[in-house]
Amino acid sequence: MQASTTTPRLAAVAALAAWLAACQPTTAVRPDASRNAERQAVELAARGEHGAAALAWEQAAAAAPEGQGGRAWIAAAREWIAAGDEAAARRALERAIEPLAPAESRERARLQAELALLAGDPGRALELLEQRGGPEDAALLTTRARAMFALGDVPGAVRTLTARGNLLTRADDRLANQRMILEGMSAAAGRGADLRPAPGTDPLMAGWLELGRIEADARLSAAGTGPRLRAWRARYPAHPANAVLWQEMLDRYATSIEPSSGVALLLPLSGGAGVTGAAVRDGFLAAYYDQPQGLRPEVRVYDVAQTDAASAYLAALTEGAQIVVGPLTRPEVANVAAMADGRATLLALNFLPDGTITPSRFYQFAISPEDEARQVARRSIADGRQRGVALAPANDWGRRVLAAFADEFTAAGGVLVQSDVYAPGTTDFQVILRRLLQIRPAPPDPELAPEDQREPRYVYRDDADFIFVAAQSVTGRLIRTQLRFNYASRLPVYATSDIFDPGSRGSPDLEGIVFPDMPWVLDEAGPAALLRDSMAQTWPERAPARSRLYAFGYDAYTIVAELARRTTPFATPVAGLTGRLVLDPYGRILRELDFAQLRGGHTVPAPTAEEIAAAAMEAADSTPR
Repeated sequence: MQASTTTPRLAAVAALAAWLAACQPTTAVRPDASRNAERQAVELAARGEHGAAALAWEQAAAAAPEGQGGRAWIAAAREWIAAGDEAAARRALERAIEPLAPAESRERARLQAELALLAGDPGRALELLEQRGGPEDAALLTTRARAMFALGDVPGAVRTLTARGNLLTRADDRLANQRMILEGMSAAAGRGADLRPAPGTDPLMAGWLELGRIEADARLSAAGTGPRLRAWRARYPAHPANAVLWQEMLDRYATSIEPSSGVALLLPLSGGAGVTGAAVRDGFLAAYYDQPQGLRPEVRVYDVAQTDAASAYLAALTEGAQIVVGPLTRPEVANVAAMADGRATLLALNFLPDGTITPSRFYQFAISPEDEARQVARRSIADGRQRGVALAPANDWGRRVLAAFADEFTAAGGVLVQSDVYAPGTTDFQVILRRLLQIRPAPPDPELAPEDQREPRYVYRDDADFIFVAAQSVTGRLIRTQLRFNYASRLPVYATSDIFDPGSRGSPDLEGIVFPDMPWVLDEAGPAALLRDSMAQTWPERAPARSRLYAFGYDAYTIVAELARRTTPFATPVAGLTGRLVLDPYGRILRELDFAQLRGGHTVPAPTAEEIAAAAMEAADSTPR
């Protein structure tokens, strides 16, 4: 840490010394008090004591001969900015009056521009810089680039910092300049700047913009960053960032495991569950091959369909595995948990029942419909919908999902007015829906003319704000269609991700249903989308049916890498393909999901509570009275 903080300070002190040399007065001798205060100011700045350094500069300015204190006031303003005291910096600049040497005048304008940036006015900052002519040094170019980044002029900022890099002679300074370019582009992308190179962009600029986009995406999710960086390097072999900076990015976003750690993968690869196991394996190995070759551990895959999971687990330990991933089914996970003794880190790919005591170094990860149902319950409450009805299949899956939703919904203060079940395989839901929603003919409306009452009108219960539907995609489309047929199309529908088949984006039957899903499914332009498209090209016959399982396997690798390489894993949520991954106190890795709706064949973010309330008010205002 010492090197990382001292080096920039030394560079800043060197820059200050150079500026002071350029601004030395040539017509008068400075009093000893002024010289001593200047020496003290430089020493304090070198130690990072910027407030004290600013005060020392002000003492030097006060002791300077008349008309020669300007450079000291400017230096004081610079230190006040470093100390975070903008008001004091402005006061110091007001004292830095003419006559000033050209270098002093340019530095005063630069510091005024810095204050404009701090005040959130990058346009004014550029105006101040343009008012002063003369040569532009590295400090002024830095300020100009920061203003351009803030205004969204990413190409202009990159060109400015490229010019700055040409002024630098030390390799460390040039690398720091490249890092500044990368950081500025990533921050600008976070504010909505478009980093896609325009047609005809020169290779230097195009390379920077593409690298900035990779950096911005990687900060959201490191998934797939390695392959994108290697592809970038192949496209831009002569780019100045294609050395230390590129390697830094590759190392920073490598979700690597110590190469000496043996990894065992326990999955069914044959028999009835072979297709499921193979999809998880493919995703896990895709993440593995995304890592630099020298950072890949040895991975052994055990087919638990050929032997029981407990035997495979013991065999993996005997063969030196320090990390075990799997098994996949709840009974197998329970069997392995009973014999796990903490010798290896174990990531089970399913959840044990609540309250199960687990050994040390035992973690659990699953695509859990119950967990999604709990998130749906919390979302409906957050949306201001606190009274609901629910419909689920009469099987084990449906009972678990309905119970999870009901428990979380009522615990959050909601009222489950009524719930009902349907037999698996049901295609006609009219009787069930009419019973659950109390759909009935509307009474005559005395305000309507007789000819307007010839068409039958129906109403449904008014004590429910929404309906929660637990269903797979085909069944969900039938239920949604029959809700419309039974005059309940305006009743909001919530569901788990099971209701959405990524291959049915163009189907109008699910329009408007609110459901949570993973970035792998919802992302249409970011890193998850790039990986998903790559998977579809590599294995077109496996997408989209196995898509979520592939993402599940990919995140399993991400999780064991996080557990292996950090003293405090999951100190903050980890952006995965299946969601934002968080670790609960019981060793479960849970997925925080975003909510979406299908609109016009595309998934879009579900409306917020504020948007729902605004739409309700607008509808009420437009209702005839």
